Amino acid sequence: MMKQFEMTDLGNLNYFLGIEFEMNSQGLIVHQRKYALDVLKRFKMVNCKPISTLVDTGLKLSLINDEKEVGPTLFKQIVGSLRYLCHTRPDIAYVVGLISRYMVKPTTSHLIATKRILRYGKGICNLGIQYSRNQKSLDQMILSYSD
Repeated sequence: MMKQFEMTDLGNLNYFLGIEFEMNSQGLIVHQRKYALDVLKRFKMVNCKPISTLVDTGLKLSLINDEKEVGPTLFKQIVGSLRYLCHTRPDIAYVVGLISRYMVKPTTSHLIATKRILRYGKGICNLGIQYSRNQKSLDQMILSYSD
């Protein structure tokens, strides 16, 4: 392609659109550590206590309740940031989809559930997805599976 088009080789990909890539002897690790920390800073949750579960047991969210409404703009910003974090954290995808249902008229219980996801994110921000090299071939092919 370099013969046909004018381009330069920038080397291995390290960071692109908030996603970080690290090559090692086992394969490739993809994570969003910096992005997750930036999200925590943006919503003033850097000093929050991390938790190990995404959802509080027995949580019942509803569109119709008598709770105080919260600002929909802030709620939408948090949900949008969490949606982008799902690219490397598929474990939060379901619960982020769940809270996305309440962006029209968010209440305090919706915001509390959303902040719980941020607290969970603080505990897992150093984790990522590892794509292992295919041991059967000698080339640089990376094989991945997703559930």
